[in-house]
Amino acid sequence: MAKAKEGKKASGGFFRRLNSLRNQVGAIVVLSYLIPALLLGTFTGTILLRGLEEKTRSAVSSSAEHAFTMTQENVNRAVELARGATYDGELTAAWQKWQDGSAAHTEFLQMCRRYLERKYSREPLFNFAGFFPAGRPDLLSYIRSSENHTQEYLNNLLAEVMRAGETLDTRSRFISFGNRMFLIRNLLDLKMERYGMLILGVNPDRMFEPLNGLQESWQAEVSVRLDDYVRGEPDMDRENLREGLTDDVKAGRLLYTQLSGGEDNIADLMLSVDRRQQFSDMYAFRRLTIGMFLALIPFLVLIAVYLHRRITKPIKILSDASRRIEEGELGVTVPMHGSDELGRLGETFSHMSLRLKEQIDKTYKEEIELKNAQILALQSRINPHFMNNALEAINWEARMEGSDTISSMVGSLSILMNATMGRKERRLVTLREEMEVADAYIYFVQQRFGPELTIRQEIDEPAYDGILPLLTVQPLLENAVEHGIAPAGGGEIRIRCTRGGECLHLGIINTGKTADPADRARIEAALQGKAEEHHLGLANIVNRLHLIYGEQVQIRVDTDTPGETGVYLDIPQDVTVREGRE
Repeated sequence: MAKAKEGKKASGGFFRRLNSLRNQVGAIVVLSYLIPALLLGTFTGTILLRGLEEKTRSAVSSSAEHAFTMTQENVNRAVELARGATYDGELTAAWQKWQDGSAAHTEFLQMCRRYLERKYSREPLFNFAGFFPAGRPDLLSYIRSSENHTQEYLNNLLAEVMRAGETLDTRSRFISFGNRMFLIRNLLDLKMERYGMLILGVNPDRMFEPLNGLQESWQAEVSVRLDDYVRGEPDMDRENLREGLTDDVKAGRLLYTQLSGGEDNIADLMLSVDRRQQFSDMYAFRRLTIGMFLALIPFLVLIAVYLHRRITKPIKILSDASRRIEEGELGVTVPMHGSDELGRLGETFSHMSLRLKEQIDKTYKEEIELKNAQILALQSRINPHFMNNALEAINWEARMEGSDTISSMVGSLSILMNATMGRKERRLVTLREEMEVADAYIYFVQQRFGPELTIRQEIDEPAYDGILPLLTVQPLLENAVEHGIAPAGGGEIRIRCTRGGECLHLGIINTGKTADPADRARIEAALQGKAEEHHLGLANIVNRLHLIYGEQVQIRVDTDTPGETGVYLDIPQDVTVREGRE
């Protein structure tokens, strides 16, 4: 509970501070800066820049995928050209002629070389083409454009090719030898027996031309593996690679990986792009935006200082001066001058304050003289205490002569007079005390109507300790008698009172005259606190209850029940409200 009260107190203090004009102006200035900053920052950071980043990633992925597809087409073309050596049948026919002795070594080599020149010399994908029979690398035939290869280089190349051919079966395979790239393939006869090997030197620039363009356009690092040939320095651990685009923010790289495995070869691609370089324009725009808002802070401070000096400070001076006048300090002036609106307002305020002091001083002197005259006039009036003493003497005289009715009437009248005289200036009393006044009035009413009037009291015992304003029940009873019982010549009045929760529930119901539309209109006016001749008491009670309890009190009149008119009050029993009103 203590923490809750402290929280409410802190919250109330915050709202009280917010009610200050200076704080409101400061809040407006700050919000005028923060709202555009937050909106622009949110738009820039979450929509614009993220959208551009996403488009960049998509562009990287699509460009890499397209380049890899084009490269794969080059690879497939190279494989198809290598496979064509088997399907064309010319090398097979030449080998068979050489095998059965119908062609000598020289003629065999010439036939093979002519085929290689016709098939591969004009193909830009290849810069070398050679063929040798199985087990006879010394009978190597190759095209003229490759005669610049030294014999030592060719011997080493053939040894590597023969080792690779042992496990090659019917597939084509890319290998790396030195810093060159080759495509090798076993050639098989109709019996599916290997009779020779085809060697094609691959032009990497032509083969990987799409990747070279990708590398240049994105200023990226491109790594590729094609079977045993590796270009660049890729981490080609296929088990741990994830295909597609990976944004490695920590390393500052965009990594695109694509893995492909066909019947003849395995091709893997890895593209590494420096994300800081690709997003440099976006980062520059972000820094520019942040810098712009930081640069606006000094201007914001200058605006706040200007508003404080020219607006909030003068208004605070006027507010403090008004409070001092409210507290009774007359003739207060403010040090505000100038040709602007606030300066003229300050001069006018000082002038009005001085004039007000002069008028009050003059009026105060006149009021003193008037009060003196009223005091002299009041001294000639009947003293209320004298009235009480006189009634008490009449009461004793009536008792001495044995007239109980007169004695009771005098006693009841004394109670009513004491109540109307104020009861030591108390405005709130208990229901028990209020019912003493009500009983005195009831006595007079019953003397008036006799057996034609029945009054019943239905009051719960706890309700007697409830608190309500003085002279609440008696005027309601009088209202019921004058507007219900008297016009009907008699009837019943019920006084009901219970105490439930934080309210005292009071009801005065009479069975006299039924309210007509005109009566209802007058009752509604009285509930609004509008005093009329016919319901002056009800309007007075409504105004007093609203003055004491505000909107917490509930007042209603029920005329809908046939044969009855009821006035119902729900009076709050909150201690703080009650003490504050007393």
